[in-house]
Amino acid sequence: MRIALPVLLVLAGSIVFMIVALQEMAGEVDQIDAAATERSASASLAALLKQMRDVHGDYAVWDDAAIKLYNTVDTEFATRNFKESTRSAVFFDSAYLLDENGQHVFAYRRGGVAPRGPLEEFGSPLQVMLTALARNYTEYDAKAGLMKDRSGAITAVVVGSIYPTSSTVARARGKPRLLVLAHTLDDRSIRHLGNDFAIEGMSLSFDPNFAGQRVPLIDPTGKSIGALTWQERSPGNEAYGRVAPVAYVTLGLIGTTILFLLGIGYANLVSARRRERQAIHDAHHDSLTGLPNRAALTKGLDIAVRRNGTQPLAVIFLDLDGFKEVNDSYGHDTGDRLLERVARGFKAICGQRGLLARVGGDEFALVLDSSDTVAAAEEIANRLVQFLQAPLNIDGRVLTIGTSVGIAFAGEGGMTAEELLRRADVAMYQAKELGRSRVALYDRSIDTDKIERRVIADELRLALKHNALQLVYQPIYDAVTMRPALVEALLRWHHPVRGLVAPDLFVSVAEEMGLMDELGTWVLRHACRDAVAWPEVGLAVNVSPVQFRNPGFDRILATILAETGLPPSRLEIEMTETSLVTYPDRAQNIVALLRIHGISVALDDFGTGYSSIGYLRRFAFDKLKIDRSLVHGVSVDPETRRLCEATIALGLALDLKVTAEGLETKADVEIMRAAGCSHLQGYYFARPMAAEAVTELLARSDDDDEQAAGSLQRA
Repeated sequence: MRIALPVLLVLAGSIVFMIVALQEMAGEVDQIDAAATERSASASLAALLKQMRDVHGDYAVWDDAAIKLYNTVDTEFATRNFKESTRSAVFFDSAYLLDENGQHVFAYRRGGVAPRGPLEEFGSPLQVMLTALARNYTEYDAKAGLMKDRSGAITAVVVGSIYPTSSTVARARGKPRLLVLAHTLDDRSIRHLGNDFAIEGMSLSFDPNFAGQRVPLIDPTGKSIGALTWQERSPGNEAYGRVAPVAYVTLGLIGTTILFLLGIGYANLVSARRRERQAIHDAHHDSLTGLPNRAALTKGLDIAVRRNGTQPLAVIFLDLDGFKEVNDSYGHDTGDRLLERVARGFKAICGQRGLLARVGGDEFALVLDSSDTVAAAEEIANRLVQFLQAPLNIDGRVLTIGTSVGIAFAGEGGMTAEELLRRADVAMYQAKELGRSRVALYDRSIDTDKIERRVIADELRLALKHNALQLVYQPIYDAVTMRPALVEALLRWHHPVRGLVAPDLFVSVAEEMGLMDELGTWVLRHACRDAVAWPEVGLAVNVSPVQFRNPGFDRILATILAETGLPPSRLEIEMTETSLVTYPDRAQNIVALLRIHGISVALDDFGTGYSSIGYLRRFAFDKLKIDRSLVHGVSVDPETRRLCEATIALGLALDLKVTAEGLETKADVEIMRAAGCSHLQGYYFARPMAAEAVTELLARSDDDDEQAAGSLQRA
């Protein structure tokens, strides 16, 4: 008894102590798990709202949106990008556009027209967000929050201003228009949210007296509108239940059991912390490429800018050339794998020399903040360009893309991160304008030129609106009959202050500023309308490569022909070699579609670009137009004459009609006729003239024919 009692007491005390300790530990583990789950639930809400803001940014910070959702809304654009998106409801099931006065312009919900505007649907919580947003109209801003809709369903809502992606598109003056996107949180989306954050049984609760674990849902007015609840777990008590019977049987296993439970508690704690770290990582990294995202770039750049007084700083901005065409041709899966491959290549080149981030769909940026890396900025940029000059093999497809790169260096301080990033972006667009797949450094003159081109674009937009442009026509003569066979439509702009604006200037501005489709459609419609009055000749119209990039170009052209009544057989579309080289597959499809409609296609300016025989054989052209630069001096320079004759022979060998441009003398005309040209054009015959002058010219030509016929009859 003297030995057993103390042993029993010690054993009983040890067992009691162990039981109490295990119970306390089990409770602590449950609390840790509960706290971690609550943090994950809160993080899931934050991630949901962040995703809504990101989606809003994708749709609102967009050149096309800034162009087509201001002034008169492009209904087709709104239907395709917003109404149809609400039907699939992948990112949002409701979309609204508020004008500058807060009135809704359109309202879509689940693929149809919403019965109410956003303020009627969401009431004061949305008004609170609008009020908070109304303090800042100088840059893109968005607010997101949770609120109830009119039916009582909890909805994630984001509202923000619509701004262009690039500085080339004018921003709204005064109050911008606001885009409102909403996604209803139903049971399915809540379960999906719970699965993403490993929270079992997550659901919505509207019971204010619910006593379990919950994360309250607060709308922007501060009112509780519900709560997120989940199935409570008890890993500590589960572990205690497994080991407690063993503890009662043998005291010898107490220590092992305690260590085991400590291990379980530690594992749960580590798991919770790992989930928390993963949530933080996901918030600052791109899920596709694994690179830091725009938020991480902005944070890192802010820090680097604050240190700019003590060390150099540069930003390299990259945009992939031709990526959109890959996406359109082969699908988003191929595009995603291409982005992954590009990201790995960029990362291998950059190494640890700076912060490399993916800032948008096909945009990347690199922040360099040391003297060595800033000094090597151009070298790094050129290596990035060279990396994409070689084709990439993606899923057995050989894809060729490039990258345009802009570099901006910080001065001695006083520059914001946003301004430095903007300058790099401006330099990148300068690289695109210089021919793509190259590096451009920021210079203040670029901004000056951009401002001037933006002014020209605004004036051109007004000229289009008020029909202040003019068309003139240059006759093209049949080389056999020497009578007018076609007229080529040429666009002229007589500016009230600038005078006659060069077509090369305002056409390039239209292509850059997103006006080319509208300008090209204007030219086609007015030219076809004029040509209806000249049934004895055809009409030739030059089409920009930008118009060929429009998948619906053939439908637009068919509509114009139907409206004006011009037969398709009388229309000849002229395309340049730039269209072939830049987008060969799309150009080939468009040429085939035009020929199906009965429209003939001519290759214009042959001899000024790549002049590839392979392209002539690949594309089913009807005609080849020799550029005036190749014809100039043909009557005085034997080498030029031989070159022209060889070019004409090439066209005839490919069964193409050949037009010679730029003929100025009778000798030029006779040489090109003898060489086999089917059509002739130049100042020798006529200069470009107004539509009325074309009518008179054709009338005189008919009179001459009648007089010649009369003379033959008298003879």
